Amino acid sequence: MPSLDDAKLAFSEEDYDEALQICDDALATTPRDADVLAFRSQVFLVTGLVQEAFADAVDAVAIDKNNPEYLLRLGIAAHEIEAYSEACEALERGLELEASTTQRRALLTKWLDKARDAVARSEEAKMKGPSSSSNSTERFKRAWYQSSTHVTLEIFVKNVSADALTVDFNDAGDVLRVTIDALTEGGEEAKTYDPYVLELKLFGAIDRDQGLVNVTPTKVEIRMKKAAQVQWGDLERRASGLLTISTVASAAGISSGTAPGKRSAKDWDCIEAALKAEEEDEKPEGDAALNALFQKIYMNADDDTRRAMNKSFQESAGTVLSTDWKDVGAKTVTPEAPDGLKVEKL
Repeated sequence: MPSLDDAKLAFSEEDYDEALQICDDALATTPRDADVLAFRSQVFLVTGLVQEAFADAVDAVAIDKNNPEYLLRLGIAAHEIEAYSEACEALERGLELEASTTQRRALLTKWLDKARDAVARSEEAKMKGPSSSSNSTERFKRAWYQSSTHVTLEIFVKNVSADALTVDFNDAGDVLRVTIDALTEGGEEAKTYDPYVLELKLFGAIDRDQGLVNVTPTKVEIRMKKAAQVQWGDLERRASGLLTISTVASAAGISSGTAPGKRSAKDWDCIEAALKAEEEDEKPEGDAALNALFQKIYMNADDDTRRAMNKSFQESAGTVLSTDWKDVGAKTVTPEAPDGLKVEKL
């Protein structure tokens, strides 16, 4: 089976379709392989699929929040979808963890400078006052990204309370309506604006019973589980059949965000906890459960354990699985009787 090294070789030869296919095949077997997710994020970026790149980078960081390579991928992807504050957070954290005088540190610094410049330009634009447009749905910037199972919408609006937010779907689960009660913005000369209302005809249907809404000091994040595990061409479908570049996602529970300031490590932990909760909801049984257990052991194993598992499984024609390299490293593992897989020292 092609490896991550093969995907990197295809990438170096600009065969991006092959690189993506190898990554897809690897993730079908080990969906929480952070190295593959981070590399696929890089391939997505090169091919212009920035939303997909962002989703993969988020997943990689959720698995390992202290890996500067993953944080670099997240920072670049966040910058490309114009989520500049999130880009700064990821890149600053990556710089804290990255050793000095490395090429990756130079890249982290370069992209952090770009993200900070973008934040400064955004703040400068806000100082000039709100847009004269009467269309309230365009008052705030939005971003979206997707995986095979979920779609997430982010609305970049500051200081929204959970009580002021309402998220609804129609019975079919293909129309989203977001309402934020009247907002007060500004300092001493504060001004109250009309409620913000966003209604979207979604590209596909969502599961109304699965989802999450998270309110932080800088944005509202709406995460939705797709009714079918397919890639969406966009988030909104117009009556004419043409696609727009708008939004979508889902909601079930609403939680208030953390105190204003930088995102802390606890925020990354929350993302990881949410992913683990989804895995538990979809807990496999029988052979699928056994395979999932082996994949988990392999993912968390050291190099000797992985070599032992690969060697024993291949040489025994799939009838023996051992984690003891000292035992199987110097011998040929013979096949067992075909009455089930023999597991040694797991």
